[in-house]
Amino acid sequence: MRNPTIKDIAQQAGVGVATVDRVLNRRAPVRQETEAKVMAAATRLGYRFPQGLPDTSHAFRTGTSIKMGFILLPEDYSFYYPFSQQLRQQAAPWHQDDDRPEFHFHAIDAIEATAARIRELATRVNVIGLVALDNPLIRHAVEEVTRRGVKVFALLSDLSPCGHTGYIGLDNRKAGRTAAWAVERLQRKNGKIGIIIGDHQFLCQETCEISFRSYLRERMAGHQILEPVKSHESIAGGYQAAMQLLQQHPDLSVIYAPCGGVEGVIRATAEHGRRETLTLISHGPFADSDLALINGTVDLIIGHRLAELSSTVIDAFRQAVLDNNSGFINHTCPFELLTAENC
Repeated sequence: MRNPTIKDIAQQAGVGVATVDRVLNRRAPVRQETEAKVMAAATRLGYRFPQGLPDTSHAFRTGTSIKMGFILLPEDYSFYYPFSQQLRQQAAPWHQDDDRPEFHFHAIDAIEATAARIRELATRVNVIGLVALDNPLIRHAVEEVTRRGVKVFALLSDLSPCGHTGYIGLDNRKAGRTAAWAVERLQRKNGKIGIIIGDHQFLCQETCEISFRSYLRERMAGHQILEPVKSHESIAGGYQAAMQLLQQHPDLSVIYAPCGGVEGVIRATAEHGRRETLTLISHGPFADSDLALINGTVDLIIGHRLAELSSTVIDAFRQAVLDNNSGFINHTCPFELLTAENC
């Protein structure tokens, strides 16, 4: 009886021939689930391993080092420092010590610098994780480097179609509607609702805002939802945006802040003496977010699970680099609702 071929195993497992070759000949790491499917198919077909069963333990990862790069918003935007640390931790098994992931940080409105960084970073890495506005200059840079074979993932906020490899982040429609659901239950009296976003071209926050409005419109809640103001994703910007809302609208009852710079929003509400009368719902985590819930300055946080998010990012990077036929990769990660009672 002939030994099954790699093609036979690929058909049985429902994967590509190259993927089977990576598993059987230890050429490169693949996703654990895919590896298991290949091994199961090979066993069912009676494949005879020339050198015995391949070692599919953690050491198998050393077959290929993936060159990764990240372009994020500044680390002092509070969210991005712990996010970058989690990414470093999750990436550690998949690169050599002398080939660590590169991290670069740019302000949200540094469009030209970010576009230039995409092109420059693409000369050294296989895959880029990018947090950026949906700006034509950004998209043009992404299109350019993807034509050269570099994979680009939009992280947290998606981009309009520009050849990028995938999106990894929250389901922002669900996040926005969840925030509105909370408003409907926490604020029984109709009033004015302020929304603070980082920038109008940040698609994740645009979707949150639209979905937030849509939910309350469907319920005919009667709240007056104000036009959004921008924080530019910074603490100083969050403070200025919140102060603008509080000063212009003395009857403001809710602030929804699906943005960075929530620490500034909290400081503004405290200085304005509105801690007790204002419902504040934000995204997170951010610096001392647990304490903000405990002392009542924030009522609800829609929280990213950073470890899970980062693990998903690295898994997607591996899938894209090691399997060129993977197509567009879309992963929406779950969020958690944090209150003073479960933080």
